[in-house]
Amino acid sequence: MLQSVEIVAGAVIVVLVFVDALLTTLSVSTGAGPVTGRVTGALWRLLLWRHPRDEEGTALRLAGALLLTTTALVWVLLLWAGWSLLFLGSGAVVNSTTGRAAGVLDTVYFAGFSAATLGVGDYAADQAGWRLMATIAGFSGFLLITLAITYLLSVVQAVVAARALAVHVFALGAHPVQVVARGWTGGGFSSAFVQHLVSLSSEVARVGEQHLAYPVLHYFHTGNARTSASRAIATLDEAMLILDAGVAAGARPDDSAVAPVREAISRYVETASSTSATAPAPDAPAVPSLHELVQAGVPLVDGSTFARRAGSQADRRAGLRRLVNNTGWSWPQAG
Repeated sequence: MLQSVEIVAGAVIVVLVFVDALLTTLSVSTGAGPVTGRVTGALWRLLLWRHPRDEEGTALRLAGALLLTTTALVWVLLLWAGWSLLFLGSGAVVNSTTGRAAGVLDTVYFAGFSAATLGVGDYAADQAGWRLMATIAGFSGFLLITLAITYLLSVVQAVVAARALAVHVFALGAHPVQVVARGWTGGGFSSAFVQHLVSLSSEVARVGEQHLAYPVLHYFHTGNARTSASRAIATLDEAMLILDAGVAAGARPDDSAVAPVREAISRYVETASSTSATAPAPDAPAVPSLHELVQAGVPLVDGSTFARRAGSQADRRAGLRRLVNNTGWSWPQAG
């Protein structure tokens, strides 16, 4: 009876590992697998609790690599545990020289080198069916290692793309009001500024989809505020809010440039929120002051109209603020 339980438990663990690994590495629509999502989310919440926000050079900058390594390690250990239980339940593992039945630790050792395809032959299965299972264990280990390496390389590329997006946004301005002010030429918004908005919509869309394909991306704290994708996207969305709700109708850039950026940011919020560790929803941030734009001569709506329009988007802004907080930063302020 005990052997049957070990075999069933081992088979369930092996299947769980591959379901989790395949969902995490190959699925582009479901986010992390059930094990990976829970483990990485719990570790990230612990790290956020231990380290203050907004500190450049904080240990949080190592979190992404730590969580990636932990993910791969969890897969390997679970696979090893699953095959160990299977072979323990089989009772088929013997010493290749003496033919004596292997003990518990020897069976665990056999399961490990079988899954790692090491080819060590001092222990073997003495039944044809379980020799076949040992071969399957080797294939499973090779497949899991390949998936893990491919995933690691893809995540690194996604991290670079997210940081490049942040650099692009903050090159336009250090805060939302400055982004808008720099685009104003005195008589209208420059064509170069509008072109930046067009290119940013595709960059934001790509980063949003990468968050869904590689959920661990949310836990890569850059250690530098100007390379934080979440802060950059929050800054960009606030700038689009000012253009859409604060700038007078006749002076705004064409809606075909602003609307796609906001839609791409909405998708980013949706995907990143579905794959990141949850946190209490904060209040919407304060409505940005437009004093700098008044000084720059940008035509604006009256203050009460802007406050009302910004207030109607409080839920959206609160959601973005939560994402920024979840990445170890605080909401970007002017100044």
